[in-house]
Amino acid sequence: MNAMKTYVGIAFAALALAGCASGVKREGDVAGVMGQAVAKLPVSVLTVSLSAEASKLAADNPKFDQEKLLYTVRRALEVNGLMGKEPSVARAEIVVTGFRVRGTFSAVMWGVMAGTDNVTGDVIVRDAAGKQLRKFTVNASYGLGGFAGGQDDMRLGWLYEKFAEHAVAELGGPRKE
Repeated sequence: MNAMKTYVGIAFAALALAGCASGVKREGDVAGVMGQAVAKLPVSVLTVSLSAEASKLAADNPKFDQEKLLYTVRRALEVNGLMGKEPSVARAEIVVTGFRVRGTFSAVMWGVMAGTDNVTGDVIVRDAAGKQLRKFTVNASYGLGGFAGGQDDMRLGWLYEKFAEHAVAELGGPRKE
């Protein structure tokens, strides 16, 4: 009986630890700095759009708010001194390629067993002439359940904040190790 409790405890801990994750995948860096320290790259314009695939997901995920994602990333850029005002500064476009938002009941009752809330998007940075300077994909997911998993604003806020954190780090802001 004690062994069973131990296995259940280990399984529960593993699910809890796997509940929240995020990361960045860097794609071919046109500027040739892949693998090197990222130079600070402020942007003057920031936009968020949905890919064709993500647009199809919108009907099943009405709680996802691309305007809140835009606001959160813009605020993080401003706080970290990466939002320039001169039009000659680079422009960044976030193309959301996928997302999922669990229903409140599923999030509370099933937690990570109901899957995760997630958002994935490509961040494409271009200079004033439109030449691509940097491209990377950010992914954030949240799978906790219970009271923490049932608060839609908290779950989505965490996703937007984590997405913004990675975007800021890739644009040369502070890195959280």
